[in-house]
Amino acid sequence: MVRKMFFIGSLLLISVAACVAKPKPLVFNGDTLIENDEYKRSQCGTLKKGVGLVEISGIACSRVTPGYIWMESDDYSDCIIAADEKGTTRHKLVEFTTKINRNDWEDMCGGVYNGKNYLFIGAFGDNEASKGNYQIIYFEEPEITGAKSIKVTPSIIKFQYPEGIMHNAESMMYDNVEQKLYIVTKVYYDVNQVFCLPFRLDYGDEVQTLEYVCDLGVKSDLGEGASPFRGFHLATAADISPDGSRILIKNHNNTSATFSWTLLWKREGSESISETLKRQPEVIKSYMSEWQGEAICWLDNNVFFTVSDDGGEPPIYRYVKPYPEAIENISGDNIAATKIMRDGQLIILRGEKAYTVSGTEIR
Repeated sequence: MVRKMFFIGSLLLISVAACVAKPKPLVFNGDTLIENDEYKRSQCGTLKKGVGLVEISGIACSRVTPGYIWMESDDYSDCIIAADEKGTTRHKLVEFTTKINRNDWEDMCGGVYNGKNYLFIGAFGDNEASKGNYQIIYFEEPEITGAKSIKVTPSIIKFQYPEGIMHNAESMMYDNVEQKLYIVTKVYYDVNQVFCLPFRLDYGDEVQTLEYVCDLGVKSDLGEGASPFRGFHLATAADISPDGSRILIKNHNNTSATFSWTLLWKREGSESISETLKRQPEVIKSYMSEWQGEAICWLDNNVFFTVSDDGGEPPIYRYVKPYPEAIENISGDNIAATKIMRDGQLIILRGEKAYTVSGTEIR
């Protein structure tokens, strides 16, 4: 009898644990979101200690040197690193040629403007929404070589939010189609907001005012009372795919791993980012919560990466949507196919030949 009661009690405990661990459906704009199961998750690497970087808060795939990921942190170290997917570091940017705001770097993204690749760093963290002094630091992306360090000359865009209201934000993305920067606020138990700014090289010292784009969801999604465990809030990272067709915005909730999500919007035709974000997204089914998960970036619209803000040895996760069969079949003569981005488009290289994603040879 005792054994039987113990067995039943064990089953109950297992059932309760399973219920606790199972993520609840995410309600967004009043409706339960569809789960997207196209992307498969795997750990491709681990960033080792001793690289001079902790608390990673922003990442961006290199467009100048394919195969590497740029990473920055929101602590006070002076380094931006480049690592491959396994976490092996190759390059450290340890010195800017001019003094910059090193406080609260919260996200990083890449983009193309006038045929050049740029890296953008969002220096706009403001947990108490009281500091102001918001900046976007940018510079032309350097080549990743065998050198130990490189000097870059940064430029600064100073900005404010409409009506001078202060916000905390940890998410920034750049759209190669519209050539605009988008910033997503991070709010505890409230609706996150999206703002944008057209990118230009001639803003100078004048403070720019962002344009309001939209809210992400509605307050009723979060439920009654002050529970922190429902709805999409606390946005921590975002990115737009190089071709502009996919948008990712993720959050984290360290009090409960079952209430952290990565949302995916699919752009339709020539619609604006504003129009896309006002439609219902999908939830990446394979996404698993990371402690302080504050970094995400696209390689192309079939592959994206996430890295934790954990100050230990954070894992690097790769999410892959299987490529079209034509790509997988581009092989022969024991020469492997290599996928790269060129001018915002996915190109497949095999030997000296190049192919489109549909398998057509580019001449």
